[in-house]
Amino acid sequence: MGKERRRIIIDFEVLSKGGFWMCCMKDYKTKKEHIIVNNREELIRVYNKNKDSVWIGYNIKGYDQWILKSIIAGLDPCKVSEKLIEQKLSGWQIDRNLHKVPLYIFEINDTYRSLKELELFMGEDIRESSVSFNLDRYPTKEEIEELITYCLHDVRMTFKVFEHVYYKYEAQLGLIEYFNLDEGMFNKTEAQLSAYILGARKPNYERNDTNEFEIIETITLSKYNNIKEWYEDYNNRDYKKYLKTNIYGVETDFGWGGLHSARKKYKAENFIVNSDVSSFYPSIMIEYNLLSRNVKDPSKYKEIRDKRFNLKKEKNPIEKSLKLVLNSAYGACMDANNDLYDPRQGTAICVNGQLLLLDLIEKVELEFGSKAEFIQGNTDGVMFKFNSKEDVDKYLEICNSWCERTKMELEHDFIKKIIQKDVNNYIYIKENGKVKSKGAYVKELSIIDNDLPIVNKAIKEKLINNIDVEVTINNSNKLIDFQKCVKITGKYNYATHGNEKINLKVLRVFASKSISDNAIMKTRYDNKLEKISYTPDRVFIDNSKVIDKEIPYKLDKSWYISLVKERLESFMPDNTFTLFDFMDSLQ
Repeated sequence: MGKERRRIIIDFEVLSKGGFWMCCMKDYKTKKEHIIVNNREELIRVYNKNKDSVWIGYNIKGYDQWILKSIIAGLDPCKVSEKLIEQKLSGWQIDRNLHKVPLYIFEINDTYRSLKELELFMGEDIRESSVSFNLDRYPTKEEIEELITYCLHDVRMTFKVFEHVYYKYEAQLGLIEYFNLDEGMFNKTEAQLSAYILGARKPNYERNDTNEFEIIETITLSKYNNIKEWYEDYNNRDYKKYLKTNIYGVETDFGWGGLHSARKKYKAENFIVNSDVSSFYPSIMIEYNLLSRNVKDPSKYKEIRDKRFNLKKEKNPIEKSLKLVLNSAYGACMDANNDLYDPRQGTAICVNGQLLLLDLIEKVELEFGSKAEFIQGNTDGVMFKFNSKEDVDKYLEICNSWCERTKMELEHDFIKKIIQKDVNNYIYIKENGKVKSKGAYVKELSIIDNDLPIVNKAIKEKLINNIDVEVTINNSNKLIDFQKCVKITGKYNYATHGNEKINLKVLRVFASKSISDNAIMKTRYDNKLEKISYTPDRVFIDNSKVIDKEIPYKLDKSWYISLVKERLESFMPDNTFTLFDFMDSLQ
């Protein structure tokens, strides 16, 4: 794309019934802000000056780009907005000429969380404008000032989110530059770009052969051959069916997703190995010719994989861009709107992935029996506990044989100690002292995923450093650490707090000691009340900016302490087993 493009964050506010529109924008590099209120000439001037810029927004693909294009094209943006929101039409359905307005856009909406929800996590002000977007008249001067403040706030928040996910922008830009793509490709999704780069074209007919997948020949099962036979039985080739069975002492689910198997409330130390298959699904596609049949030259996919491995060794950032192409290919196989759509291949990849891992598990069980433990299996890896270094060495020999036969590659983590709630929640320390955690209770939080941060911290401090829960919680005086982020889904009309009706869709609540405070409730459309799950019986609400706010006297820290202890119980029933001893010995 040549020289670096200007990046402009933009957001529109439109009162469809009031005949009013406005937008705020912010330059990513200079951080300068600009406000335009119902001034088409000014918007056209800014647009013409920035035709080569990249316009960035939260839901810009579904909304803001069409408002911008409609104004440039001379259409009424208020009518366009009404059709986008009320009639749920896409912009191209409203007027196909809108596609002729050139615009480079980058979408940062993750499709399942609103911008307000991210603002909630970030500790920012989440209060809505008091000006109704159903206002049926032109807004007053005071109302316009409030709308400007509200719009500018959203632009600044979008800017903050973009800073956090900037790596996605860099990766997409890297793809376009590496493959020398047309600049218009910047508007495509990762999956659409992958399909284009691979030269995929959907056939003009339906294949209708999703169930005609085959089991790959390198899989050799004996004890668990019945599972392979289950998949081979056409009567079972139904996405509603699944098989639950015991594998090496662990209840395991087989179906049409990844392998799902783990010991519950498990703890172990020494001679533990976690083995992940490198680029598992891409490797299956390459080695077993399971890339989408819509790709004319499958060798290009392998070239990209091999090039990415070399770039990764060189620590070249372009490897992250190539990774997008590789990892998008499987999901695109199952997307009917993508040119890579080929559900037979997608199903074959998933099923054979499970059976390949089962093959490895079986070989370990046949060799070690009760002298080893199968700890967990997931989409692309397995974990085992052994009794000695010699057993670990023997296991690695089994892995090498499995890799040679299946054409896969394994990467191993050697673990000192693990505490596991289930397959989706665990924490372990590697022999090199690094800690890895996964799951809602112990995951690594971020500014855009920050629910009950003090609870997360207290659990990990206890499990890793053996610090008492009370110490961690009582030592924190930042209000944001105690925020419980609440979302009111579309199944409910509004939230209530005592006699107060709250129309916000996201709320920030805190446990309260005050007897005058109430529980936070949600009201169904039939007016029945339900308590919002995982919230205290008494809460106070603070939807203003809480960054750097100190906790008030009425914050009930005892509720957070009880919650941490309850969650710790799901990890370690006796409350005595932590990673502390090994962390201490590695200092």
